[in-house]
Amino acid sequence: MPVALSSLIRLVGEDRILLKQILSSFSCDKDEDIVYFLNNRAVEYEENSKSRTYLICDEEQMNKEDFYLEDLKIYGYVSLALKVLSVPDSMSNRQRKDIDGISAKIHGEVINDFPCYLIGQLSKNSAIADNFISGKYLIECALGIIEEAVSSVGGRIAMIECKNNDKLLKFYADNFFTEISRIPDGDDAMVQMIRKLV
Repeated sequence: MPVALSSLIRLVGEDRILLKQILSSFSCDKDEDIVYFLNNRAVEYEENSKSRTYLICDEEQMNKEDFYLEDLKIYGYVSLALKVLSVPDSMSNRQRKDIDGISAKIHGEVINDFPCYLIGQLSKNSAIADNFISGKYLIECALGIIEEAVSSVGGRIAMIECKNNDKLLKFYADNFFTEISRIPDGDDAMVQMIRKLV
């Protein structure tokens, strides 16, 4: 069950120590940046509407009469934001029209930038031995939340940016994301992949 971080912030009220305790129970053996974001950036981004984070929790645990917030288990989380996808000049007009849905040009100028929904963070908690969720489940949670926004305001594209890692690229390709470009990131490149929503 996705729990909005904003709801958790309201529940803890002024008790930021409890909030930090809950969020710091999350661990990811494969990527320290994911842990860093949840512990050091997610609340600030939430409060400034830069992104929205959703914690995947056990609804059964939360509905127990003897449930206390400090016992909350975070099985995974996703963070979502709005982003502009800037496509490479080499992209064909047919591909641009496919992304835009209507045209490759506006006022005679080729469209280079497209609004999209960014799945910025996505991970399961490696500190929970019997973690029942999968990466596919996290993608489905993220897309379910995005679909609500699409229903209200429109939008055609979900995007991820991931490290150039064969296992990650296969995971996203298996979940219907297609590589669109690579952007510099230090010594390596981040791979941008998109999935059409409509």
